[in-house]
Amino acid sequence: MDKTRAKPARTGLVSWGALLGLSLMSMQAPALVTGHLESGSQLEAVQELVEKLGYTESGPSCLFYLLHGPGGHKWGFVALYRAECHGEKLFLKFADQPAAQAFLPAIRLLESSPLLSTSILQPIAEFSVGIQRGGSRPDRQVYCSAYPWIPGDTLLDVLHKLREPEQEAEYLTGIYRQLGRLLGEMHGAGLVDADKPLEEMQSRLIHRDIGSINLKITPDNRIVILDIDSFTDPEAPLSVKLQPLSVKWFAVKDFMWLVIWPEPEHNFLIDSPIVSAWLRVLPGIAEALLSSYCQALVGQDKAAACVSEIAEHAAWIVGGSHEANMRNARQKESQPFVSREEMACRLEMVFGPLR
Repeated sequence: MDKTRAKPARTGLVSWGALLGLSLMSMQAPALVTGHLESGSQLEAVQELVEKLGYTESGPSCLFYLLHGPGGHKWGFVALYRAECHGEKLFLKFADQPAAQAFLPAIRLLESSPLLSTSILQPIAEFSVGIQRGGSRPDRQVYCSAYPWIPGDTLLDVLHKLREPEQEAEYLTGIYRQLGRLLGEMHGAGLVDADKPLEEMQSRLIHRDIGSINLKITPDNRIVILDIDSFTDPEAPLSVKLQPLSVKWFAVKDFMWLVIWPEPEHNFLIDSPIVSAWLRVLPGIAEALLSSYCQALVGQDKAAACVSEIAEHAAWIVGGSHEANMRNARQKESQPFVSREEMACRLEMVFGPLR
């Protein structure tokens, strides 16, 4: 989530207490509220939506914070707001498509797992709105969706704060073990046929953009998956492993973006003090994520083979990425990528015990 700062806008709207009986921590969302907003600006639309969710004019005033936007985004129109009313908070998102309504078929898949029901952000409301653009430009039809605000830091925030990872090894290993179980249960809950071998498995519950910025770690160390826009259509299941020797295998892709290069400072391929410190905790983190993922997805008996297959595939991709970056680095004199000898040592240290 972009942390762009902006001035809060104050309005004397309403009481937060009537907000559809929402429980923030359980995230058991009520039926999705839908409709159309008449307001012509983003802030007015946010205020109107919050009012439609059950406020009264006699209640306390609300604060609205712009987190990102307004404006374009490389994936389309995106603007993010936070509402604060009477000690409670709400997250609101403008986007081109009705993502919350598109996510409704996936909610029934979450019901099979208490972990998923409390660990994947669920929408409260989504309203269409025509944003006025002024001049000769036509109004833009977008959608404003509302979600419970999840307290805590993103995984990216946590990694930025860690300058001595070894001192936090137990904490990090616990987070990654929990994350592996969450991803395994997520893919497993949507499996078309659980008896298929790993390479043939298809799931209806796939998130295309699992990464350090889309995972919130709450004050009580729960992990919550954000950005439901990135879930694929449950009616069109995808292979957990899409094609051989491809990072599009979601189990491998998630592992790569969470462990090998979760953010630029922790890039496995480069030589830096931060990466050197990160390397000392990587074997434990990698084992925790993969073992808990495979146990949740295929069961204890098949987990070892699953871990080995994913690790082998990921190591092949890391080695190929390093070779490609070495060639580019020689031409452009870019980042200080480690030598082939050092990369071989790193691959063995992290992936050796897993293969």
